[in-house]
Amino acid sequence: MLRILGYLALFLFVSGCFPAGRDFPTYPVAEIKPNATTKAQIFANFGEPYERGLESGYETWTYYYVVYTIGGLQTRKQLDVTFNQDGTVRSYNYRAK
Repeated sequence: MLRILGYLALFLFVSGCFPAGRDFPTYPVAEIKPNATTKAQIFANFGEPYERGLESGYETWTYYYVVYTIGGLQTRKQLDVTFNQDGTVRSYNYRAK
């Protein structure tokens, strides 16, 4: 069993594809409207956030996905959403490469 895991790790290393984070769809980003879109809608569109936190007393959710290859960074996308106290989106920021 350890031998199989070793071969699998070697294969992944040689193929050079190392994902990090959790993939999420990007098409719903255009539908996010500050002071209107709710936490429930964000969750329905993007799923469980990769990270949750607080920023100046406001709840934040971060969606993050990156794929590294032997040649370097292949894909990167990140969505940060900050919520108002009433559960609507206060602001959001989407970045992709």
